[in-house]
This record gives sequence, structure tokens and C-alpha cells, in this order.
Amino acid sequence: MDVCIFDCTFILRFRSFSNSLQFHGLKALPLSFSIRQNAADKKNQKRLHCVASDGNVGYSTSNAPADSLSSTSEASRLWFVQNESSLQHADAMSLEVGRRVVYSSNPEVTCASESITHSCAQIERELNPMLMPRHVAIIMDGNSRWAEKRGLEPSSGHEAGLQALKNVVGLSRRWGIQVLTVFALSTENWLRPKMELDFLMNLIERGLQDELSNFQKEKICIRFIGNLSMLPESLQSLIAFVERSTWYNEGLKLIVALSYSGRQDILQACQLLVAQAIDGLIKPEDITESMIDDKLLTTLVGEMRNPDLLIRTSGERRLSNFLLWQMAYTEFYFVDAFWPDFGELDYKKALLSFQSRKRRYGSRL
Repeated sequence: MDVCIFDCTFILRFRSFSNSLQFHGLKALPLSFSIRQNAADKKNQKRLHCVASDGNVGYSTSNAPADSLSSTSEASRLWFVQNESSLQHADAMSLEVGRRVVYSSNPEVTCASESITHSCAQIERELNPMLMPRHVAIIMDGNSRWAEKRGLEPSSGHEAGLQALKNVVGLSRRWGIQVLTVFALSTENWLRPKMELDFLMNLIERGLQDELSNFQKEKICIRFIGNLSMLPESLQSLIAFVERSTWYNEGLKLIVALSYSGRQDILQACQLLVAQAIDGLIKPEDITESMIDDKLLTTLVGEMRNPDLLIRTSGERRLSNFLLWQMAYTEFYFVDAFWPDFGELDYKKALLSFQSRKRRYGSRL
């Protein structure tokens, strides 16, 4: 059985474990894990029995049957503490499923999960899973300038940008990012040359067709936000089909902002509330920030609708009408690389920068 563990640490506690289980289609399956202070010490290993059901994970350190396990949850996060006093001083530790090691703090031990191409020890050293942003937003900027710098047509830049997006989606999955929102086209971008826009629409359509099977395989749930009525009818139909097909996928949520405007998003939310007030359903003085928040297009993401981290490529340092309401307390990271050149090292630097910051939300820590 292959299990890929994201967004967790095994020295002191397990975090968001249900998301990892559901991500790999293991929901409601009982799992038993071996935990050792020393990877070679089989006699003193601890057993942690888990079962996921309806978003809750039960756990037990005995041999209790799965249906009698206790469960715990804290908001959307689940925490497990296994013999904390003894593990906090552990020199080495491994996590196994059956006889396959899926985690080890020993760099000499190879992790069995195919979804982790780097050693677990390397990821542990560079990125702290406890501090990983849940929602990352990216302004994918610089495709045309990347092409121009190489004497190519803008279409070549968009092709390269699509490959960069596929790479970032894969990295987001691997590192436990739960929501990834990408800015693919703004309403202002409709002012670009028709030839470029036609190519871009065809590229998006072809990309969705090519990647749908991968979305299903990797349990990726994809949603689109924006004024989709401006898109070609064939693309609108395909988007609706892809959304329906991935609706129940419980892995990474990929949100594509296409023909999107942050100002229009706020405006349409206010218009919906005004209509409710005219119908006598609410009073104007009763309108709150949370009510506006619930009418924004990003409400489909649930409680993680507001990005923790925004990344913008190409050296530009502005929001360009992207998620204006939602990013009131988002951490910003700007990188000079054009989007097609944005790779694993750039992404990792952005996440490390985020993990080094203290998020105060207006208060003093």
C-alpha cells in the first residue's frame, strides 16, 4: 500500500492527517503504522492505528478494532500526539506502512512513496511541514516577455507557461499545499491582440483535455472563477465538464482565475446583498464583512478561501486586480524570474520566506 504523507511532522505530532489519507483515496480504510525512536529498533516500536471516516480520523495506540477508535479534530486540522515525551529526544525515527518505510529522519533510509521524489530528510531540513501555507495564490506573469527575450512569438511563452504550471501543481501536491489559485487571465487582458487570445483559449482547452485523466489520477479538484461568459462556448462547455468530473476529488484544490477581476468580484458580491436587502431578507445595517466574504467567487474553497501566500513572477510588484478582498492579510513574495522559468527552487524559496515570517494579523505577539 502506497501512502504519501504531506503537511506533517513525525517527531512530535501528526498534522492534517485526514487530508493526506483522503488525498490518496484511502478514506474509511483502517491503517496501522509503526513508529520507532530508532529506525533499527523493532522491539521498542510504538503502534498507531488510524481510520479515516467522513473527514474525521480515529486513532488508538492499542490493538482496538477500527470502529472503536476515538477521533479528534480542531477546526479543519487534525493533530495526533504519540508518546511525545519519548519522541522529542529521538535521534532517528521511521514511519512504516506494512514493511514499506514512508518516512524516516535518517537520510540513509529511502522513502518508499512514489510521490516523494526527494528524500524525506531533505524536505524536512528545507521546509517545515508545520509552517506550510494552506492556500497559495500565484500571479503567473511574464510569458510574453520570456518569449520576446528569446526572439519567439508570445504563443511560445504561453506554451512554456503551461509547462511551468503543471510543474507547480505537482510540487504543491507533493508539499502538502491544500489550495492553489492561479491568475490565468484578467478581464483587462481581453485588450490583447485577438490572435494571441485565440491561441491562449485553444491552449487552455487543449491543456484541460490532456490533463483531465491526471486530475482524476491525482485526485485534483479543479474550479474556475471569473466572468466565464466571455470565453468561447466550447471552452465554457469543457470547463463545466471538467468541474463536474473532478467535483468529488479530495486532493489539491486548483482554482483557476480566468477572465477574473477582483473589483468585479467585490461588486457582484455587493449587488447580491443589495438584492437581498431590496427583497427584505436582510437590513443594510446588518451587512457584515463575513456576509460579503460569503458572496465572493472564492467562497467555493470554504474556510481556506483567503490565500496565505501570494507569489508574483516577472519582477512586477502589484496585485493587478487579483483577489483584492481576499488578500487583506496575505503574505507577498515577488520573484524576478518570468513565469516559464519559475521552478522548484523558486517555489521552495517562496515557501521558506513565508515560513520565516510572523503573521500578526494586526496584533502584537
